[in-house]
Amino acid sequence: MSNPVSSEEIDDAEVWIKDKIGITPKTSLGWFRAGVGFFNKKQYAFSIQCFQRSVTIDPKNYNAFQVMARACIAVNRREDAIVALKQSVKLDNPSDWQLLVELTGQNK
Repeated sequence: MSNPVSSEEIDDAEVWIKDKIGITPKTSLGWFRAGVGFFNKKQYAFSIQCFQRSVTIDPKNYNAFQVMARACIAVNRREDAIVALKQSVKLDNPSDWQLLVELTGQNK
């Protein structure tokens, strides 16, 4: 009988999903929704990984950049959050301008 890997031992979202669910998302939307699930569980590192997979498949998915930025903020990755927000606003997502300005204004 195999011993399943505990969540604490897994540091890769894809491995966790494959281990716990048995399959992994195949689309940008699937990775995005998995990322939101991890975000809601406050598993921000996993959520960021999922959002990165989402935008690799669909570089125009501004929603993934938007929530990825918030996950980056939650784990004190401000510069990564700024990069994600810039990509989001480049894709014509006006709702991220405020947070982008606020974070950028914190630069030294």
